[in-house]
Amino acid sequence: MANSPAEPEQTSLQSSAITAQNLSQVTQQAAQLDLSRTPEAVAATPGPLVKPTPKAPVEMIIGHGESFYDALIARHVSHTNIMKIVAETEEFRDLRDVKSGEVFRVLITPEGILQSLGYDLDLESHVVWILTEDSYVRHDGNYPVEHLMAGVCVTIESSLYASLQKAGAPLSLAPKMNDIMGWDVDFKRDLRQGDTFRILYEEVWKDGVRIRTGAIQAIEMVNKKKMRSAFLFTGGEHPHYYDSEGRNMQKQLLRAPINYSRISAGFSHRRFHPVHKKWMPHLGVDYAAPIGTPVRAGGDGEVVVATYKKGNGKYIQIRHTNAEFETYYLHLSGYAKGIKAGAKVSQGQIIGFVGTTGYASGPHLDYRVKRAGKFVDARQLKLPAAAPVPDDLAELFAAARLNYTEALDELSFGESVSLRPIIMWDPPAWDRASYTQMTVPSGVRSPDI
Repeated sequence: MANSPAEPEQTSLQSSAITAQNLSQVTQQAAQLDLSRTPEAVAATPGPLVKPTPKAPVEMIIGHGESFYDALIARHVSHTNIMKIVAETEEFRDLRDVKSGEVFRVLITPEGILQSLGYDLDLESHVVWILTEDSYVRHDGNYPVEHLMAGVCVTIESSLYASLQKAGAPLSLAPKMNDIMGWDVDFKRDLRQGDTFRILYEEVWKDGVRIRTGAIQAIEMVNKKKMRSAFLFTGGEHPHYYDSEGRNMQKQLLRAPINYSRISAGFSHRRFHPVHKKWMPHLGVDYAAPIGTPVRAGGDGEVVVATYKKGNGKYIQIRHTNAEFETYYLHLSGYAKGIKAGAKVSQGQIIGFVGTTGYASGPHLDYRVKRAGKFVDARQLKLPAAAPVPDDLAELFAAARLNYTEALDELSFGESVSLRPIIMWDPPAWDRASYTQMTVPSGVRSPDI
């Protein structure tokens, strides 16, 4: 049976007839009524104070001499809860080791439960741990950025780095140039005073500030009075750099299978590991890049494994066509669609995305090359060239080369300038078609889209 509406409070006025017998009782009850509590007064009277549940995280800045534990205790999070978040994120990051001034974003309920914990990994990438049922689940993400075209023209006086610095250009261009032309020019020994470079490249901006250098689009170099050129051509199945005659500037294995921000660690038999805190061999090259940056196959071959391993995190191993070489791609956030054991891949094909899985202190790709069963430095290999521009794309390449050359001619020596966008054809973005078929890891927006 449905409940009846609540009866109104009885004020003894059940009838209009009041007898002498109950007059005394009525008078006593009336005296007890609070005549000030009109409906309006009741509505305006504050009830018990209820602390609302916060809807957005707030910043938690680690103070001088303060630990992560101290900071959360001060915000009324329980010891058990703090130990839980520390334990569940330990493989990703040791929260017992934080620095003064470090910023975290926390969402704490009125009951003192840490609902989420977030922090930046670099200027573009961030991570958030969200309490889901009985455990914290990790979510990776990126901030929105803008890609702009820029150019620089330099004359070598003492070194490439010094010349770039004098022109106000990013020093990170130097290793990127070496990736492209270093197979044919030794940038440490072959450069001479008076050599010149014209460079077109992308800059990545966030909130009006340049935060990193993107991909090099074109290079024109005069070394020992010999002209050398390299153009990024994206009209084929995958991007490659070619010289003015359409010969491939890259070799059968890529030195850097990623558009990276910087080289954060080189190949070494003795390096102090940032996670293990001890000296260990580092048998690869670490390329720092935002989470979600596409990772490409270093050469043609077959995927041996695409799986998870505690130290490597999500990783891919490829055995290449000549069987002498194998490449490894560690700490990925996810795999491209179709990448699994037995899958055939071609050089430059997107196979995965940068992440921080496994023993990684920040977003990067650990790229490793094994030759005849032994790990070698990918940046020191001497290999034959990859295939030239296909005949059926020769006209398209010629048009792209002309556009690049015209943009390079706009540059004046000794300056670094912003340039107009360079559009080669419609659609101009070679990756866009690939991305429509790719499954990007959840929560990740690739910065190259």
